[in-house]
Amino acid sequence: MKRPGEAGPPRLSASRDVDDELRFHLEGRVEELMAQGLSEQEARARALEAFGDMRRVRDQLRAIDMERSREWRRRGWLMGWWRDLRTGARRLRRNRGYAFVAVATMALGIGASVAMFTVLNAVVLRPLPYVEPDRLVKFWPAQNANISLSRELGASLGTVSSVTGLSRWSLTLTGEGDAVMVRAAVVDAGYFDVFAVRPQPGRAFNSAETSPDRSAVVLLGHGFWQSRFGGDPGVIGRRIRLSGYDHEEREIIGVMPAGHQTLLHDVDVWIPLHLAAGHTVASDSSWYVNDVIARLAPGATVERADTEIKSVAARLATQYPGRLEEENVQAASVVALREAVVGDVRSTLWILFGAVGLVLLIACGNLANLLLARTGSIRRELAVQAALGASRGRLVRQQLLESTLIAAFGGGLGVVLAFGLLSAVHVAEASGLPRVDGLAPDVRVLTFAVVVTVAALLLSALLPALRATAGHIRDELHGGVRGGSRNRSTHRLNRALVASELAMATVLTAAAGLVLTSFATLRAVDPGIDPADVLTVEVMAPADRYSGERLTQYHAEVMARLRALPGVTAVGGIHLLPLTVGNWSFPYLAEGHAPPANAPLPAANFRMITPGYLETVDQRLVAGRDFTDADREGGERVMLVNRALAELLWPGEEAVGRQIRLFGNMTHRIVGVVGDVRQFKLDMAPLPELYVPVAQWSRGGAAMVITVEGPRATRLVAEARAAVSSVDRDVPILHVRPLTEVLGDSMARDRFTALALASFGALALLLGAFGVYGVMSHLVGARMPDFGLRMALGARTADIRRETLRAGLVPAGFGLVAGLGAAVLAGRFLRGLLFGVPAVHPPTLLAATVLLLTTALLACWLPARRAGRSDPLTVLRAD
Repeated sequence: MKRPGEAGPPRLSASRDVDDELRFHLEGRVEELMAQGLSEQEARARALEAFGDMRRVRDQLRAIDMERSREWRRRGWLMGWWRDLRTGARRLRRNRGYAFVAVATMALGIGASVAMFTVLNAVVLRPLPYVEPDRLVKFWPAQNANISLSRELGASLGTVSSVTGLSRWSLTLTGEGDAVMVRAAVVDAGYFDVFAVRPQPGRAFNSAETSPDRSAVVLLGHGFWQSRFGGDPGVIGRRIRLSGYDHEEREIIGVMPAGHQTLLHDVDVWIPLHLAAGHTVASDSSWYVNDVIARLAPGATVERADTEIKSVAARLATQYPGRLEEENVQAASVVALREAVVGDVRSTLWILFGAVGLVLLIACGNLANLLLARTGSIRRELAVQAALGASRGRLVRQQLLESTLIAAFGGGLGVVLAFGLLSAVHVAEASGLPRVDGLAPDVRVLTFAVVVTVAALLLSALLPALRATAGHIRDELHGGVRGGSRNRSTHRLNRALVASELAMATVLTAAAGLVLTSFATLRAVDPGIDPADVLTVEVMAPADRYSGERLTQYHAEVMARLRALPGVTAVGGIHLLPLTVGNWSFPYLAEGHAPPANAPLPAANFRMITPGYLETVDQRLVAGRDFTDADREGGERVMLVNRALAELLWPGEEAVGRQIRLFGNMTHRIVGVVGDVRQFKLDMAPLPELYVPVAQWSRGGAAMVITVEGPRATRLVAEARAAVSSVDRDVPILHVRPLTEVLGDSMARDRFTALALASFGALALLLGAFGVYGVMSHLVGARMPDFGLRMALGARTADIRRETLRAGLVPAGFGLVAGLGAAVLAGRFLRGLLFGVPAVHPPTLLAATVLLLTTALLACWLPARRAGRSDPLTVLRAD
């Protein structure tokens, strides 16, 4: 139907006019030929032959007409879609409140989904940023290696083309502005073949430079080159004072390309692993190679390499008896590098992604309920359009296009919310997850956003659109079926959606409760020290200037300056802060114990501390005495052991006075037993530990710990930094931070998981509450005439409220019961995330039940209260 002011189709008559003209002349020519004595058939054939060119013209004009007709139909189709889109926009402008709620609901669901998918994509789905990353593998993850072992593995495996050991190291840079600690990746020459990377400018180090006397070379990271040396290409060939790992100076031979990422975080420089010739796995003491990474040979697979390394490990264990622990030999394996990097995070992120999927489904259910609630108000308008000739398909299209506008705005706003949220919570720093540096949208994330928006549109809008146009819609113009009876089936669908939403909200709330309870249980674990009001100051004294007695004097001077600060009550030092990943572990032989036959010596964690450290962090002294200033180099070597080691070695006996040998010939007498400390994570049981005085070892960096009176620990940061710098400005200060922050960092991943699930649970609860409230408000509005009539006939307000509450709480109850059953099943998937809490935890399920029931009751009570307060006369007059 042509609308006023709208142009009609073009006149498609050119070919018909030509046909009429040709027919007139053709018949005239046939008559002339017949008059000359030809038969009609022969005459017509000659006439057609004479008019052949004109027939071709006619055919061409007919083709033009057909093309113009198709073009008009295309334009009409597009104009129809455009008109329907404008109609939907006008409806949304007329109902701004509805539009705002619908867009906000969609934005919350899509925003949470996109944010979680962005993290999942960065950590799990995105390939490693290397050439052919699928060919990169990690050897023997359970075995720390020495340099000889890493190189022998590479030489023994035919399935790999190149291999490198990889170790973390800290160096000290001086003479280039302020002294700084430099983070180094210590690697073999094969590193550049494994990762298919070449320095630009400069060159990589070669195999000859892995010899100790030629290894004083360094490659700068691109960012470090820019920030510290201004990006000057002239630094190539220059020697700098970079002390540590057996050298005081190194020559810069190259700069790593921009964008190259190592497996270690925030690497500034690369230096070569070095080892003197003639060493074997048995004689090599460099057991600090953290990772052995290789590139598979062409055609080789991870499975073949895994099979091969098992036989090589067995051979090495036989060849070097006592050097490789039997359990590690049995665990010899090769894993894809991405699997090694992601580790157990994969399952956690997939669980969180599944949880956010439920949030999106709840949001879709809410939007579907909103659209169904509008059905009654727009059916009359749709009936008018149907009476004017609009088909049901046209009406459905109209509804879907209106919902498309909601989805488009909601999806766009959701993407903005997602990246705003990721930026605001500092996921990269606060989550403890690998590979989350620089979270940013890529093609996969944007594609997911589009796909999830379209899916949400179809899930939420298709059924309401079909319901709005169902049945004899034109009957609406004749009064149709009235009020509640007309919408009874719609109300049943509303209640079913509400029950589904609350079931999913119950699952998420119970899951969030479990993980939060687990996190609270973890937080309540006694770490063995008291981090409250303790400030830590980590320093790295250059090894070329500070060693032996001079390093002891430096530490003593720093502690004296810190002790003089206002409010400081105790000062101590330890070379590796507790609750961090740093660790030293050495083999030992204890008094009364023989070396194990055909097996390596047992090992224990090793810590160097100063007198006063135990008091500062409130680590309990169980037996014996603490270290004193008399425990210095040249005196009797003494040692503290923790309770776990004492009970392991001498259960039920006195450990004080016993002796332990380190490195075969360094005998230490145990002078005290201290309480156990969870050195790495709160959910990891204490391990056997040895403590020795810093003054008897005098090597490495140190972390000073300060106990501060009152809430001054964080406010003393600047003063502590100034006090340390006043001793020697060329000693870099790594960190100055409260010990509570160190403890918090050790729980970063657990905290991220708990907060993410708690946020999803809270969002699901909020959306579920809005869903119940919206459905009940719609139900009450639709039944107001019935309520008015019943109240006019004597029904009590309490009866109306009771009936309304029952109408809302019955589907809520069904949803709650179904959700609790699903929550019990879902608990099995959460076992890997829980600490000290069973997968089925009745108190948590009870709390979730009470919370959901309270929320549903409140959401039902407000509309029921409105129904009970309605004025019968006003309602009936309005009807």
